[in-house]
Amino acid sequence: MIVYIVKEMLRHLILRLILSATFVVLRQRKPVTEYNARLTKLKERDVLVSAALLGIFFSAITIAFVASIKGGTNELVVAAGVLLSIGLSQQIMSIGIDAITTNSNGFISSWNSVLYSLAKQRAGHEWRFIENEVNQIFIYPHIVYVMPPELDELKVSSTKIIKYIDEQKSEIDYPQKIYDEEPSLLSFGQYTIEYLKDRLHIYDRLSNIQQRTGNVNPVVFVSLGTLIWLLS
Repeated sequence: MIVYIVKEMLRHLILRLILSATFVVLRQRKPVTEYNARLTKLKERDVLVSAALLGIFFSAITIAFVASIKGGTNELVVAAGVLLSIGLSQQIMSIGIDAITTNSNGFISSWNSVLYSLAKQRAGHEWRFIENEVNQIFIYPHIVYVMPPELDELKVSSTKIIKYIDEQKSEIDYPQKIYDEEPSLLSFGQYTIEYLKDRLHIYDRLSNIQQRTGNVNPVVFVSLGTLIWLLS
């Protein structure tokens, strides 16, 4: 699983570099309608280990490259290269985690929107409670209303929504068949709320780690590395 996660993180890194090179970085927080369901079920530890391995790999390559060129002639340049490599590795780790948080963002937004649309079409205080819980999830940053392509209509019918959730219920590990009946739909709605909250907690923790890794610490290493490089 770690190998698979690292591969997906590397693919995301390459995509981010291409987007940055073509000045399309504004797309990174656009509502996501497609996601990899397999990446939404990862354990937090596996994500962090994979991101760390990716960062260490790039850091080792950078240090080896600098040492092979300047190792015998300028120790200060090598020291600067090490510091810059550490800063780079933390940025790489942040982008690696971003591969998972971006994917989770799309997954949570999509399923929360589907449940919201279903709840709006049902009557009863149980559904109003579910609707309120859904709105609480929408409060989180980057969790937005975005329906999957199959349901992206101006006024999608309840029948079509039920058909969709029954076909895609494996994405949220829901074990039972879903019928157009109140007990079946309420059971699904209550389960989905708890499932999305659980994934949201993991998403929130990973987002916090991503921000801390990618914003503050790398700046220190990059600044010191640049300063040493200039002095050398």
